[in-house]
Amino acid sequence: MNYVSILKTAMPSLMPSSEPHFIIDSGRNGVADMRNDCANWCNARGAGVGYIPTTETNNPANVDAYFWLKTPGESDGCTQYIPDPSDPTGMTKGDACPRYDSMCGSTDSLGSKS
Repeated sequence: MNYVSILKTAMPSLMPSSEPHFIIDSGRNGVADMRNDCANWCNARGAGVGYIPTTETNNPANVDAYFWLKTPGESDGCTQYIPDPSDPTGMTKGDACPRYDSMCGSTDSLGSKS
């Protein structure tokens, strides 16, 4: 909600007649402070599902809905190595991923630790 407040304050200076409202992707924000860095957005380990999609929000003056942009658990991209499927913790390196995305190689990303 902090980001919503910042945007709500800033937008009218750019668009004076605007009255912005927001939709929040809650598909992967169920666990607070699970990342070491907010820039580590890709396949965040331990993210958890947030609010189920609904238009009944706890801030209706600013937030119109909670929404799952993607199906919870769906991958954002590929880490350098695919986790070894025989390791239920996902902490053992498997094969190299052919479509590696460097944004998915953070210390907070699934498959990035071995």
